[in-house]
Amino acid sequence: MQATTTATPAAPVRSVSYRYDLDGLRGIAIAFVVVFHVFVGKVSGGVDVFLLLSGYFFLGSQLRYAQRDNPSRNPWWPFWRTLRRLYPALLVVLGTTAVVAFLWVPQMRRLEIIDQFTASLLYYQNWELASQNADYNVASGSVSPLQHLWSMAVQGQFYVLAIAVAMVVIWTGRSRWVTPFLIAVTLASFAYACWLWWENQPLNYYSTWTRMWQLTLGALLALHAHRLTLHPWVRQAFTVIGLAMVLSTGFLFDGAWYFPGAAALYPIGGAVLVILGGGAGPVAGVLAHRAMRWLGDIAYPLYLWHWPILILALILLGMDDVPLWLGLAVIAGSLVLADLTHRIVEKPLRQHARRPIRGERRGAAARAQLLTSGAARARAAAGTVLAAVLVGLLTVQGIWQVRLHNAGGVLLDAELYPGARALTGADVPDRTPEPDPDLITWILSPIWTEECISRFGDDPTVLPVDVRGQDCIFGDREATRDVYLVGGSHAEQWVIPLDVLGREHGFRVVPLVRQSCPTFATERDGLFEPDCETFNEHVLERLAEADPELVISTTSRPRFEHGGRTEEIPASYPTFWRFLAEHDIPFAGLRDNPWSTFPDGTELSVPVCMLDIDDPVVCGIVADEFYQPRDPAARYLNRMPHAKAIDTRDWYCVDDLCPAVIGNIYVYRDAHHLSAPYVLSLAPQLWEEIEEFL
Repeated sequence: MQATTTATPAAPVRSVSYRYDLDGLRGIAIAFVVVFHVFVGKVSGGVDVFLLLSGYFFLGSQLRYAQRDNPSRNPWWPFWRTLRRLYPALLVVLGTTAVVAFLWVPQMRRLEIIDQFTASLLYYQNWELASQNADYNVASGSVSPLQHLWSMAVQGQFYVLAIAVAMVVIWTGRSRWVTPFLIAVTLASFAYACWLWWENQPLNYYSTWTRMWQLTLGALLALHAHRLTLHPWVRQAFTVIGLAMVLSTGFLFDGAWYFPGAAALYPIGGAVLVILGGGAGPVAGVLAHRAMRWLGDIAYPLYLWHWPILILALILLGMDDVPLWLGLAVIAGSLVLADLTHRIVEKPLRQHARRPIRGERRGAAARAQLLTSGAARARAAAGTVLAAVLVGLLTVQGIWQVRLHNAGGVLLDAELYPGARALTGADVPDRTPEPDPDLITWILSPIWTEECISRFGDDPTVLPVDVRGQDCIFGDREATRDVYLVGGSHAEQWVIPLDVLGREHGFRVVPLVRQSCPTFATERDGLFEPDCETFNEHVLERLAEADPELVISTTSRPRFEHGGRTEEIPASYPTFWRFLAEHDIPFAGLRDNPWSTFPDGTELSVPVCMLDIDDPVVCGIVADEFYQPRDPAARYLNRMPHAKAIDTRDWYCVDDLCPAVIGNIYVYRDAHHLSAPYVLSLAPQLWEEIEEFL
């Protein structure tokens, strides 16, 4: 005999009149997101309002169903209903974006974008962007067309929580705990968002845990706002003031810098006032107007469409900024596509039947309907097509990973792909250059793949070699002579030929490298982070203790932080060279390879250029635009004992041009890092320069 339980809700969710004015508010919030993305380049606060309203509508509906007399105990049905609401439009937009990117936008065929397709489909895009250290950027040809889907991921994750809360109410028959639970989550999430704003705003912007308060606050309003009794003129004033706050947010704040911390109380507070207004007054009437409700109906597909249309248009038209005509065209096109998506995709595939009651055999009824209803068969066919799109998009990442694995080796047939040997007279047969520029960015040195580099956010007091041990020792691990490789990512790339040379000539290679952190004893440029200074203190201690046979690093770089394009010697670098001289430690300083940049100093990816233009000359770098007439490090190092300045200019350049391809090998894996196969082909030149030390 099955036991029965009696519901004892402290605050049951009663049926309330549908708030059409909030549909209008949702539409206006998303419209402002679109306008600010296109024309202003700021975050308007519309997404924050959208999240609040999502919490209001979704959890309210879940709990109203949970407190019916006979709700279904099967958690599948609310998930299925939600999937049918969210996925059809998302799959149409992502599928279209993928096709356009694959056929006409080679810049988008990058592994981080492929990963974002999967993250968007599985609703963890916010965490994917955070893991990629992707700031929320204004529209440009270098920004991901899926960047905006972080908020859909947060919303989807909240929906899972909301369904779980409702199912617990159904299973236990008790809802007394729901309000205290939501209050606790709201307060904790808001406090965390305020704290993280000081500590790590990029993560704060994307984090589910710092955004949760906006959704749970909306849920609390759904539970209790209708219980508040206010004078009609107070309600009307709330609506006017609240709408003014929502509309003015983008003019007062840039949400990318301030939300969801304390500043987000301004747009959220405005939306709360509109909700408390209860739909009273002429302003609420305007929000509930049919035109506003239409905007609310298409808000979801409008949000999905506008950003990829904008980004892909900028890339295809070769524009950096959005002129008025293009912005208007993007908005108009987004509205048309959103309306069509809503009418043709969303509405037909949405679940229109009432939610099942306990014991109802909804699955059997649906199967029977397929035999008698043409509309049911049409929906099933459309769902099958969309399921195929989902499987196809999820498969792309796996295919890309297989391709990357197959192309991951740095060894190429030296007769067919001589690389740098072509600069010294080797024959270059007619072959398609390798590796595939689609993949080359992600063919990394073992320092990256073996986690032997200290990355952004890592503890700067920890040297990876101390954690990873022998996995971070290269060359001949049994040798007694040590070569230390120090510096940033432009130094770490040299571990590839040094690994081969170490095994051939009997020395170990020990990397002490950190991302974007050249080695120095004293920071004199104001360019490098405090964590870099801390890391370098530990590197210098280790070098003084180890007394290696040789230290290798790079000696020059452009001051790209200030738009510089020409190599120079940062004032911090010689402080390290003097430290080595004081400790009688030999040093080989490699002149840096060219950096490919636009005239303003921003990076220009060489593989992307080759995908787009396929011209090694046009995609190359004019030598005089990067190099000084002479190696600037020579005047420092040639006066020091046991030090040598290695001029590498002729390793990358022929006459006045540093081409994108040398000896059938792509020289660069991005704008300024050497490709793994090409730097390996430089092993003979490198050994010729360092042999005297070893």
